[in-house]
Amino acid sequence: MPDLDAVREERLRRTLRAVAAAHPFYRTRFRELGIGVEDIRTLDDLQRLPTTDKNDYIADPEAFRLRGDDLPADCGAEERVLWDVAYTTGTTSGRPSPFYNTTHDAYAVWDQARRCNEAEGLRPGDRVANLYPMADFPTGAFLSVVRSTMIAGLPVVHGLTGSARSEFKVRNSLAEALDKVLGLRPTVLWGVPSFIRRFLDEAQRRAADFSAVRLVLTSGEPMPPALRGEIKQALASMGAPSVQIRARYAFTEMQGGLVQCADHAEPQNVVPDLYYLEVLDPASGRRLPDGESGMLAITHLHRRGTVLLRFLVGDIVTLSRAPCPICGRAGERVVATPRRTGSLVKCRGMLVNTEVVLETLAGIDGIGEFQIVFHNEDRPGGMDTMAIRIERDEDAALREQVTVRVQQAVSLRPEVEFVPRGTLYDHERSIKTRRVVDLRKPAD
Repeated sequence: MPDLDAVREERLRRTLRAVAAAHPFYRTRFRELGIGVEDIRTLDDLQRLPTTDKNDYIADPEAFRLRGDDLPADCGAEERVLWDVAYTTGTTSGRPSPFYNTTHDAYAVWDQARRCNEAEGLRPGDRVANLYPMADFPTGAFLSVVRSTMIAGLPVVHGLTGSARSEFKVRNSLAEALDKVLGLRPTVLWGVPSFIRRFLDEAQRRAADFSAVRLVLTSGEPMPPALRGEIKQALASMGAPSVQIRARYAFTEMQGGLVQCADHAEPQNVVPDLYYLEVLDPASGRRLPDGESGMLAITHLHRRGTVLLRFLVGDIVTLSRAPCPICGRAGERVVATPRRTGSLVKCRGMLVNTEVVLETLAGIDGIGEFQIVFHNEDRPGGMDTMAIRIERDEDAALREQVTVRVQQAVSLRPEVEFVPRGTLYDHERSIKTRRVVDLRKPAD
C-alpha cells in the first residue's frame, strides 16, 4: 500500500501544477511573492506559502476557481467541466460565497461520502431523514445527505423545512415535514442539532413512533453533552432507547467535514489523501506540533474547482496525527473542542469570551434554546448589558443557576430573560440558531 505522505505529496504537486496555470488568485500572489510552485514539493514545503483567510476568499470567490480553459493540456474533461456549486453561509458581506465542484471533484466528494458513511456506521437497509432546512442556496450540509445516501443507495426523505422563499410550493411546514418523515420510518435522523431538538419536540407532542431510529448524525453546530442527552431522552420516549449520535465538525471548504467513528470519539479526517490539515500559531503563522492549540488551516490536495491553500477556517483547534485509537484510521484528529476566533467582546470595560459563555450555557441541563445578546441600556448614560435569552417558561431556579454559572465563568453578571418558544430560532427563517447578537449602537 502506498505511503500516505507520498500519495499526499504527489497529489499536491499535481494540484499546484494546475494552480500555476489556471488559478487567478494564487497565480498573482505567487508572482508577487516570488514563489514558484516548483518550490513546493512536500508537505513541509507548504510552510513557504502564506495563509489565505476568509476575507481573501469572500472578496472575490471567482478568483479561487480554476479556469478550465487554462488547465494543462493533459487534464481531462472531468477536471474542466463544472458539476455543481455549494455555498458558504455566515459571510461578512451577507451574501453566500460559491464553492465550485468539477466532475473530478464531484467524484472525489462521493467517494469521501462513502468513507464517511463507513466511519459513522451507516448500514445497508438504513432509511435516512434529511432534516437540514432548505435555504435559498445549496448548502454543503444539505448536499452532504444527498451525496451520502446516493453513494450508499439508501432511501432518503427530505423534510424541506427552512427559509426558501418561492412562488412554488417547495417548502414544508414543521407538521408537513413530520408527516413525511414518519411515513418512511427512518433509522437515521440527520440535521442541525437545534432543529433536530425542535423537530423532536413536535414529534413528542404528537406521540410519534420513532422506534426504528438507531443513529443521529449532526453538523452545523456543536453538540454539547446536555443537548446530546436531551435528544437521546426524547427518542427514548418515542420508542428508540439505544440511539447512537455522531456529530460532524464540518465546513464547506472540506465538503463533508471530520467525522466521529463512535459516540464521543474525536472528529477525524477520514480522507487524508484529499485534504491536509495543520495548526498554526496565531501570532507568527508558523506550523505547530501535535498537541498545541492554534489556527486550523486546510489545503486542498486534489481539487479542480475551487482550490484553497493553507486556508484559515476560523477556528482554534488541537490536532493529533496518531491513528484513531478506536478504529485505527489514519488522518488528523481534532482532540480538543474547536473554538471560534474573534469571540472576544468588550462589555462594561471587560473582554468577554463568548465561547466560554456558550460552553457554560450548553452544560446546563434543560436550558433548551438560548442566545447571548449585548445591548445598551435604554437611558442616558446607560451601561452595556449582556443578556441571556432562553426559550421556555419562567423558571426561577434556572434563572439563578444561569446567573451564577455565567458570572463565575466570565466575571460578568448577566441579565436572564425567558422568551416564548420560536423567538430565538425560527426554522422557517434561518438554517441554525444565531447564538451571539450584538445590538449596541456605536458611540456618537
